[in-house]
Amino acid sequence: MIAREIEVQILGKHFNFSIPDNIKTDDFLEVVDYVESKFKKIKNDTQDMDSFKLGLLVSINIAEEFISLKKEHEKLKVVLNRIDNMLSHVEEGEQIAISFSS
Repeated sequence: MIAREIEVQILGKHFNFSIPDNIKTDDFLEVVDYVESKFKKIKNDTQDMDSFKLGLLVSINIAEEFISLKKEHEKLKVVLNRIDNMLSHVEEGEQIAISFSS
């Protein structure tokens, strides 16, 4: 897989990354912007935290968001499977009542 170099600036520091060609530059930059915004928010909310602890806290926050979204995704898959199951038993033109509960 061929990689290309991209330079980004995060919190005023320049970094060079080697990213595979199958990753779009705009997608990579969107991720970098998201991570930088997390760094800025946490850095503003805390007092004099060293860079290692700051990076760890940012990682934990992003992981918590990911796990929360993953759980929500699983719930939505269950709901969609139920809807698909209900619709597979409905004949064309037939009306059905659907209610949602969590």
